[in-house]
Amino acid sequence: MTDLMPRVARKRMNKASKRFKRSLKLLENILFILFMAVMAVLIFSAAQSRITGKEPSLLGHRLYIVDSGSMSPTIDLDSMIVVKEMDAEDVDRGDVVTYYGNTESVRITHRIAEVLEDGSFITKGDANTALDPVPLDGGKVIGKVVLIVPLMGVALRFLGTLEGIVTVAVLGILWIVLPKLFARKGKRYKGYRRPVSEVGDAQKTD
Repeated sequence: MTDLMPRVARKRMNKASKRFKRSLKLLENILFILFMAVMAVLIFSAAQSRITGKEPSLLGHRLYIVDSGSMSPTIDLDSMIVVKEMDAEDVDRGDVVTYYGNTESVRITHRIAEVLEDGSFITKGDANTALDPVPLDGGKVIGKVVLIVPLMGVALRFLGTLEGIVTVAVLGILWIVLPKLFARKGKRYKGYRRPVSEVGDAQKTD
């Protein structure tokens, strides 16, 4: 009876250990897939912007890097924002919107402070003390900010370069190859058995 209990406990521990390893492996695969998916989207967006000369767009959403602190602390410098494309009729007071400035090469992200009767808007940066002097025409509205990722702009700029693309590719390859190498090396160590000599086989020497 005393010998049976440790065996049962060992079996339970082995099962729990196997379950834990399987769960860990599943989590690792999920994180890898998410990482590669995010990197693929960012690389695609950066490449699309470089090739077409237009801002990155995916499924009705556009990605921008914030180059000023006029919306801090809501949106800090070097943040990446995701803007859902919307018509002027679909945005309202209090929404943070991205719109074209004097030309389409200039994009501004400010908050709508007031909606005027003619359909135009009064905007303001959260960090600014005064309202923007010129009302925003509804036709210049690109969309509403739906997601803010602090400091992601730094990574997005890097991914837009050849060095960034190569770095992501190398990291992806290492993520796939290294675990397999370690697993193979671990199997070799497990398969190795140190030879044991019995006392009776030892020969006496003078």
